Order: sequence, then structure tokens, then C-alpha cells
Amino acid sequence: MVAPKPADQLTEMEGLVLALLHRDGPLTAYEIKEVFRKSPSAFWSGSAGAVYPLVKRLEKRDILSSTDVSETRRPRREFTLTERGEQLMLAWLSDVERAVDPGYDPLRTRMQFAGMLEDQQREALFDAIADRIPSPASPAPGVGTEDLHRLWLEARRDWFSRFRAIFRR
Repeated sequence: MVAPKPADQLTEMEGLVLALLHRDGPLTAYEIKEVFRKSPSAFWSGSAGAVYPLVKRLEKRDILSSTDVSETRRPRREFTLTERGEQLMLAWLSDVERAVDPGYDPLRTRMQFAGMLEDQQREALFDAIADRIPSPASPAPGVGTEDLHRLWLEARRDWFSRFRAIFRR
């Protein structure tokens, strides 16, 4: 049985939304959704069905506040962090135990069972995976999201290459 999380503990998606608001200033739910949609990871759900209820929940918990910035008949609200939201975001950002948790990785999950495949099947799978892990893009000037993603891809390709070598011994 999973222990319930404390009321002030944020999910990873909640923490990410708060960090985005802290870094980028007031954002609408649509603008937040677009950040998730543009993410290279399919892990983050940028659907309106995920983001819009999330910001409403955070507002009810006094973690976010919103302001009506509608200029047409279509409603438009910008969200900002409350003082409590700022504190919770910093606690989330500084949570070492959760930061170093290996988290969900579908590749790592499957590789635990790679030995169950016949050698030829496993090599075919490994070839297909090696071809599909994107090559890191050239670094852009400065340190930003692109740099973090590039470094992560380099590490993932290296990890997979080293993991594959285990089966070639």
C-alpha cells in the first residue's frame, strides 16, 4: 500500500508548473499546456484535460492565484505563484531524495527483461533502439532546456551502449 502524500507535497507535474510560473512569470493554462506539448518527452501530459484541472486545484489550495486578463469574450486567466506556492516550489526544487529517484523510464524497465529474448531477437531490438534514441543536437549558446536535453540524450545513448555491451561479453 502506498502511503498518502502530505498535503503540501507536490507532484512532479505540479512542481514543474510552479517552476515554470516562477521562471517565466504569469502564464495562462494554455501557455502552460504549450510548454508541455513542446517537450521532447512523452512523459509529460500537456493535454488540456491535465493542465486546466491542475491549475484549478493549485488555485483552490492557495498555491496559485489568477487574474482575469480577457480582452475578448473568451475568458483568459493568468496564473501566478502565491507566497505559499513560492515556498512549495522551492521545497520541491530542493528535494534531493525525489530529485535523485530514478523515476519512470520505459527503456530501463524493458531492459531488465532483455535476457528473456533469444540472442537474435535481442540484437534486433537493440539495433532498433540504438537507431531510435535521438542523437543530441549541437549545443546552443548559453545553458538552457536544450542543453539539459542534449546532455541527457548523450548520457542515455552512453548508458544504452554500455548496457548492450553486457550482452556481448
